[in-house]
Amino acid sequence: MMEIKLGIFGPNGRMGMDLIDQLKDFSSLKLTALCEKRGHKLIGKKVSNIIVTDDIDYFLEKTDVVIDFTSPSATLELLKKMDNFNHNLSLVTGTTGYTEQEEKSFRSLINGKKILRSFNMSIGINLLKDLIKSTSKSIGIQSDIEITEIHHNKKKDVPSGTSISLAESIKEGDKRLNKLNYREKDNNNLRTKNEIGFSSIRGGDVIGEHTVLFFLDGERIELKHVASSRKIFSVGALEAAIWIIKQKPGLYSIMDMVKV
Repeated sequence: MMEIKLGIFGPNGRMGMDLIDQLKDFSSLKLTALCEKRGHKLIGKKVSNIIVTDDIDYFLEKTDVVIDFTSPSATLELLKKMDNFNHNLSLVTGTTGYTEQEEKSFRSLINGKKILRSFNMSIGINLLKDLIKSTSKSIGIQSDIEITEIHHNKKKDVPSGTSISLAESIKEGDKRLNKLNYREKDNNNLRTKNEIGFSSIRGGDVIGEHTVLFFLDGERIELKHVASSRKIFSVGALEAAIWIIKQKPGLYSIMDMVKV
């Protein structure tokens, strides 16, 4: 079996370190390049026998597929640099926290590239999205809908990228559910029927917990996913790296991989 040359963009982050640790179970992937931001303490040092660089062009020359869990600005810079390469480069990205303008920039840079993008690389959370879409289609407009999410105290973006993607699944089920309400202090904020509410909690070392609640008169439905190990995200990303390299140019999700 041909080895796939893997580059990790942002190896010093929580996900980057776990990706390196889980690689031992993926014989078809060979770690060949690591890239960190300019001025990072790891630049020039070896991690898993690979010298960490801050030169994105050099980094991309060494890879077939890149896994990226960084920041929107870093991911956008990476996408721009990918335009300089004619060889069969692929990207798996789980970066979250995009502003509206950054999202537009991302969309403008994906043409001709093979990209798998998911705000959550867990198979379970992506199956949950299908259940949410189906429930929303059946009872969404009749329900009061709330999304709650809990993460560790180091997570910066609020609400999480995953919870935003869950809201998109609700809207796919019923397009009338088009108002997002991020819960803040307000003494005059009665909910409307087309509203999706968000609540975010940050504390401790919680890996990730998402619950979507559909409230009806006299009953409620709770659809929930709890991540008990960060391994599910890194394993999902590594499996995605093997899958995306075989695809035609386009923007894919984890669900595209699962449904094959």
